Amino acid sequence: MKGTIQERVGISNMTYRRYSLSYFLRAVRRLGLTRVELSGCHPHFTIYEQERFDPAAFARQIREAGITVPVIEPEQNFLPINIASADSFLREKSMEQLKFYIDCAPYLGCGMVVVYPGKNAMDKPHEEMLSYACECLRELCGYAGEKGVTILLQNVSSCISGMTPNSNAVAEILERVGDERLALSVNTCAVVAGGETLEDYFRRFGSRIRAVQLSDSDDEDEQFILGDGTQDIAAHLAAMEKYDFTGPITLEVTMEEYADAPDESYEKTLQVLQQLWK
Repeated sequence: MKGTIQERVGISNMTYRRYSLSYFLRAVRRLGLTRVELSGCHPHFTIYEQERFDPAAFARQIREAGITVPVIEPEQNFLPINIASADSFLREKSMEQLKFYIDCAPYLGCGMVVVYPGKNAMDKPHEEMLSYACECLRELCGYAGEKGVTILLQNVSSCISGMTPNSNAVAEILERVGDERLALSVNTCAVVAGGETLEDYFRRFGSRIRAVQLSDSDDEDEQFILGDGTQDIAAHLAAMEKYDFTGPITLEVTMEEYADAPDESYEKTLQVLQQLWK
């Protein structure tokens, strides 16, 4: 891999959701890193703090810790954010939340915000949900573009949403949105759960992939410490090298069991990654 782990790799504060933001920032530096994918999760960074939230002060705290934020990923699993919802009120509120993170991105010097395709209700027509999601993505691309921010569509596993079970579904959304500004963040767990490889995604989408979330998994599609699952991590790294990927790589080990001791979880993951990096 080109560059060093310190130059290319970051971690997510989602794993530190039981700790304060200041603890997380110190932990990043203890791990020898300087980059993070900033999750819009409680208690660090949510719209529910908006009335008293000072984005400039928030960004200064991160910057003074010597940390950069290439990507923001609003929490879209547990928070009520769903751009594919059949409920127009929920879609409207979801867009408000996503725009909050887009508004904060320039303060953080961050040029990319990750958006999930939404969650399709099992009893609703897929075509209807897909139409809502694409409409919202088009609006978000325009809004973000005015602020110099790029929207990254996230591929998510079927255990989260039925909207992007494989690269065919991702390609359909890109085509239907029809905005070349819409790029991709690719999660290796979702890739493998769909029966594909990271190289398949790079072969198909090329430079449209702007960020990669790297973690291990098993048949249950959990986001494990590297080496604790069945993914071919070396093959993922080889694919990024082959296609000259230079974007941010996030180690996203977010299983609930890791939240009690996130330092230990990331130390183990970084040890495995260091062995494979060269």
